[in-house]
Amino acid sequence: MLLGLELLALHFSEPLAYYLIIKGKKLQEVEAEGYVPVSIVIPTYNEGDKIRDKLLNVMKSYPLEYAEIILVDSSTDNTVEVAKSLGIPIKIVKERERRGKIFAVKEGIRNASNDIVVITDADALWDDPLIDAIKYLKGEIGAVSCIKRSNRGAENAYRNFYNVIRLSESAIYSTPIFHGELTAFRKSLLSADEIPNAGADDSSIATLIALKGYRAICTKVRAFEYSPKGLDYFSWKTRRGLHLVRHFIRFLPKVMRSKNNKYKAIFLEEFYLHLINPWFLALGVVLTAIYLPKLFLFLLLALLITLVIPQSRELVKAWIPNQFFLIMAQFKALRGEFLMWKKESK
Repeated sequence: MLLGLELLALHFSEPLAYYLIIKGKKLQEVEAEGYVPVSIVIPTYNEGDKIRDKLLNVMKSYPLEYAEIILVDSSTDNTVEVAKSLGIPIKIVKERERRGKIFAVKEGIRNASNDIVVITDADALWDDPLIDAIKYLKGEIGAVSCIKRSNRGAENAYRNFYNVIRLSESAIYSTPIFHGELTAFRKSLLSADEIPNAGADDSSIATLIALKGYRAICTKVRAFEYSPKGLDYFSWKTRRGLHLVRHFIRFLPKVMRSKNNKYKAIFLEEFYLHLINPWFLALGVVLTAIYLPKLFLFLLLALLITLVIPQSRELVKAWIPNQFFLIMAQFKALRGEFLMWKKESK
């Protein structure tokens, strides 16, 4: 009869324990040794209303004399025309047809002239200079990413929780989850052909680099992205969850064969958090409601009380829906890869 309550306790206590255990780990700071040539790949599909702000943000973040900007475009709108109107050097790689982000990413990597390749979404803006991320790309560090913030309060609370985890995992060794807002790596360590034709291209790059014996880390560079509105938010969250679910399943056998125990432990924890832990919440709720209805009502009341406490409200509002998004993503993942999708309204 207490199984439901035990599952609920495990669901909330395990990620909290992981957070508290690793949150004190700090990534060692390094000094920038000057600007180096980079290739910045921006996959675009009908970004006419966003590409100007994106390019202005890139120009502000890194000197153009050191930056090769590559637009891999499959648009049917004026994206390319708006980009060209800024009068800056841009390499346009025009795709004959839209095939999905991963193919645009790989085409951009193949067209990159520099060893350091930066991949970034057209609808994301960097809050901090790009040099603060790529200065880490040397020695044992083969790939870097950012942490994130959003315009949506609940999404921000969820992101803040995971930002700490990403940075802490990076300090320990590597994180298996990167972000499309900013993913940079050394092309000499990883070719485009090695990246699977699948979603979560950013996290694939991170995991492949780690499996090669190099570190893949998130830095304190923060990127901003708008969360979609209305029902598009649900499809957006489910799609992203789907890509991560398939990512973890795809790489699990290779990670288990790895001799790097630090990375293996981090990967398995994230596998648990994304694929197993959400089910403990769902099953715990159902079993508690059936076998301990009075206790269930008490817990529901306690949850409602937390929603009026400012310190916990946004995290609670984000955490519980995200668990169900991950469950929905697992069902959707059974249907295979989703390489193209309808653009959400942001």
